[in-house]
Amino acid sequence: MRVCVRARLWQSCLIVALLPVWIGCGKGGGIVSGEVTIDGKPVDSGSIVFIPEDGQGPSRGGKIADGKFLLQGGEPIPPGKKTVKITASMKTGKQVEASPPAPPGMMIDEAVLINAPPQEAVITDGQNEPLTFTITTT
Repeated sequence: MRVCVRARLWQSCLIVALLPVWIGCGKGGGIVSGEVTIDGKPVDSGSIVFIPEDGQGPSRGGKIADGKFLLQGGEPIPPGKKTVKITASMKTGKQVEASPPAPPGMMIDEAVLINAPPQEAVITDGQNEPLTFTITTT
């Protein structure tokens, strides 16, 4: 009798533990990757956010590093038209003196922050084709 109760308890715990996985599988959405360039050069670093064009549902975003981004894991991006907002940091190639609390005379790479005009994208369920966003500053 005691073995039967333990087996049922174990089965119940397993079902409760796997329930969020089963529920999560039906949400739909996409895995999105791609690249971002400014004036033909890969973005040094930045962020990218996909916002539902109709205002319905969550926004989703991530980091851009060396011109590339990959949004997967966690909540998928719901399918549909998106407004894409990109903020990027690009090195200018110049050295400037670091501000405090850095030691006096310490030199660092100068970088500019760019808030790109909104872009558009369409996200589908599953793995999407890589997206390319090209930004020009001139």
